[in-house]
Formats: sequence, C-alpha cells, structure tokens
Amino acid sequence: MIRLCIHPVLLLSVVLGLKTSSGGPLTKNQAAMDVHHYELQIEMDSEKKTIGGTVTISFILKRPPRRLEIDLLSSYSVSNTWVNEKPMVFFKRGNKLFIENPGLDLNKSHSLKISYKGRPPEAINPPWDGGITWETSQDGYPWIAISCQQNGAHIWYPCKEHPSDKPDSVDIYVTVSEPLKVAGNGLLQGIVNIGNRMETWHWKSQYPISTYNINFAIGNFETVSRRGLIQGKPLYMEFHVLPESKNGAENLLDKAEEYLNFYADQFGSYPWIKEKFGIVETPYWGMEHQTMIAYGNKYKNTQLGYDFLLFHEMGHEWWGNYLSVSDWADFWIHEGFVTYAEALYVEKKYGLGAYHAFIRDRCRKNISNKHPICPSKPATMEATQDNDVYYKGAYVLHMLRFLIGEETLNNTLKEYITMPKRRPNNQTSTQEFIELIEENSGLALGWFFDQYLYTKDIPTLNMKTKIYHNGKKQFIDLWWSEAGFILPVEVQYRGLFDMEHITINVSDKPTGISIPATSTLELDPLNWVLFSLKKH
Repeated sequence: MIRLCIHPVLLLSVVLGLKTSSGGPLTKNQAAMDVHHYELQIEMDSEKKTIGGTVTISFILKRPPRRLEIDLLSSYSVSNTWVNEKPMVFFKRGNKLFIENPGLDLNKSHSLKISYKGRPPEAINPPWDGGITWETSQDGYPWIAISCQQNGAHIWYPCKEHPSDKPDSVDIYVTVSEPLKVAGNGLLQGIVNIGNRMETWHWKSQYPISTYNINFAIGNFETVSRRGLIQGKPLYMEFHVLPESKNGAENLLDKAEEYLNFYADQFGSYPWIKEKFGIVETPYWGMEHQTMIAYGNKYKNTQLGYDFLLFHEMGHEWWGNYLSVSDWADFWIHEGFVTYAEALYVEKKYGLGAYHAFIRDRCRKNISNKHPICPSKPATMEATQDNDVYYKGAYVLHMLRFLIGEETLNNTLKEYITMPKRRPNNQTSTQEFIELIEENSGLALGWFFDQYLYTKDIPTLNMKTKIYHNGKKQFIDLWWSEAGFILPVEVQYRGLFDMEHITINVSDKPTGISIPATSTLELDPLNWVLFSLKKH
C-alpha cells in the first residue's frame, strides 16, 4: 500500500487491538469539509510513550455542516479547539471529535486548531496494524516510527480520515531532544533550538498528500545524501540511517537511483522532483510515506539480486502517492500496479523468461480468489486485506497485456498517471481506468473486468476431447462457462513435424481444434490467463 509494504508471500494480518479502519462512508458533516492544509506541531515522550501537540486544519466548506467533524482515536484527550482563532465548544463521541459550527461562510478558507494529548496505540505487527513502534537503536537512543495506513492517520493526529480528501500541502513540526533527528515529508525548512537541549524540526511538503502518508520518524540518524540524475534531471536523494546500518547506505542509494530511472522511463517523471526522494530506516519493514519511505529491509535482496522492499515502496510514489484512489474499494490500483511494475523491472533486467516466471511463481501461486479485488463502495481498508489486491491485481494487467497488446497497455499506464481526472489532486477510480483501457484498445471489456475485478471466482474453461479418423486424430472443443466471456487462449501441441503454437478465440460456444491423437494439447503454456479447467 498501506501500505504497507507488502511482501509477496505475506498475508495482511488482522488488526489486533484497534477497532478502527481507514475509509468507509463519509458522514454529511465530513462530506461538507474540504481540507487544504495540515500544520502539525508534535511532541513525543519516549519514556511515557505519549504524543501530543496542536494540529491546525485549513479547510473550506462546500455546504453547511451541522458541526465540524474530525476523526481522532477515543483514547486521546482534547483540551481546546479554536475556529478561526476563536475558542469553540466541542465534544467527543467514540473516535470522533465534534466542534460547533459558528456559521462559517461557504467556499472561504477557515482554520480549525485542536490541542490534544494521549498515549497512542503501540503497533503490534507493523506496518500491517497501526500505531507507534517504540524501539531503541544500538547506541541506546530512542528509535520511533509510525504506521497507520490500515487503521487511519487519526490514530496519531486529529484529521479528516478518508482517502477521498488529500490536502494540498503539510507542515510538520516535531520537537525532540538532542542528538535525536527527525525525518519527514517534503523538504527540511529548518531546525530551531528552543533550549534545554530541545530542538524543533520543521518539514514541509507543498504537494498534495494523503493523510496516511503524512509521517515522520525519530532516531539518532546519520544522513547520507547525493544529487541523483533521473532521466537527466537532478533529484536530491537522502537516506536517514542509524549508525549501525550506515555500511551499505551508499549502495542502497545507487539502487534507488537505478529503480527511480526505471519507474520514470516506464510511467513518467518522478512526481516530487522539486522536493526529494527520501528513505528513513525504521524498526518495521516498510511503508510508502510520500518523499520519505520507511525502510527496514536491512539491505536484503531477492534471489535475482534486487531490493524488493525498496523497489516496491518507491513504486508507490507513482501508484498510490501521486495517483491515488478516493475509495479503498479501488485499492488494487495502488498495489496491483506496483506489483506489475516489479514484473516489468524483472523483464527488463533479467529477460522475458524471468518475467513469466515472476508472474507464475510470485503472482499466480499466491492468488486465493476468496474475495473480489474490488469490493463494494464505500469500502474500508479492512475490506482489502486479501493479498489478491497485489497478485491478482498484477495478473489483471498481465492478462490485459495479452488481450490488448503490450504497447497499448504500456502507453495506457503512462497516460493514466498524468491524464486529467474527474476528482482533484489526481485521484482516480477503477471505472476511470476501465474507460481509458477501452478507449485506447477500441474494445468493450466489461465482460473481462466484471469477471476478474468484481467477482471472486475465476472463469471456467471447458475442454471436451473426441477421437476420430480411425484413432489417428483428436478433436478438442474449448468454451467458457461464463456467458458472454470471449477471452482468447494460447495452446501448443506437437504437430506432424514440429511444435505448433496457436491462439484460439474462445467464447461461451464450443470452438474446436484438431490435433494428432498422439499429441497432447497444452493450454496457456505461458500462463497468460487465470482460469480453472473442467474436462468433459
């Protein structure tokens, strides 16, 4: 995603302890509010394991709400709220904070300031469940990281917690004791010494950003940095790494520069070129926090020799952070597209055979078909816990490559990233993707997407064999069980003189092929299509 960084063989864990999930239906109060900016002023106490401070939310109202409604975990106490600098009456109910609406004008900028404090949930299995990870580095200093995509950003700061509302920008102020450092989104604006060996770090991003991507990490970091070249353009790159892990940091940035160039060539220029590409070492595996990805992979490589975690989380800078969905029902666009991008990288680096092996061994073998990868809207993040959003999502793109052609698919993915969207801040939906695919391919593909996205079951391919011509030949009929399904299937068999490779346009009506009786018909030898086989 979340996310998350999800490794191909791991299932998302259930949320332990936290009874809240990001997304779902918006209330009328929240639908009326459009957030444009967050300013977070945060202090964390690693001994007491508390967090607190003030959060200022800049917003406009599109219609009059009964009250201003903000998400914040019930365990936090709120001391004061202000609307446009005036103290306001508020009350809490569950994980909601309600502030009286003093008759605010519509379509004008307003500010809501909230002062809060409390003990945040500790992440039991980060990043798959949300909370704070309180660790200590080898030199004895606190090492603190936040993960919140699964449960929502409101588990650590007050916000409008919903994927549909991306603020235009964010300022993050975090106060820590020396010599601790803070790594956050965007660019470092400054470090202010406030006395008593305390410093306030100010990070700012001027790009739209999802609430769960607003993040920071604290540790006794050293910063390894460089100016990289991405498609010939300079990009500031930095890695905030613990002293015990510094050996290997330069090599990781080498890999990052290579991977960034691959993504830029494949999908378009790096979205945050005016800020940075950042990495921070975290005590959990990883997460795609915008311009400062969490990295805890300890420089491990796949058997092929690349760093999966770095590659995956980096891919979310395009798919998930820049182009993002407004409802978690479309979450497969974040994760499935990045997983497919990994297959394309494997192909470029190691060849077409490695690509097909990736699809077969990494993707196909890990598809469960327990739930549709596009659940009903509005969906919570909890509804997308099945790993099929990764593997089946990638397989959908793999099948489209077979169905509409590699060039058409590649061009469509690149166009999809930057084309104008119906929603602001480059937010999209599955339907918008389907419309683009159909427009660029010239095909009506509702039958395809209905089967693979909106139902859990894969189609059934029927096969019926009949021997004829005095036992010298066999006639094989193929057809799909699903009405209106017309997906072609590649087959191969040994003919009279050599191996024959044929693509058969299979529909829901029997289509036959005649082959020698001594031969065996191999269906879909390159694993282009997801199906179950029924022999008659």
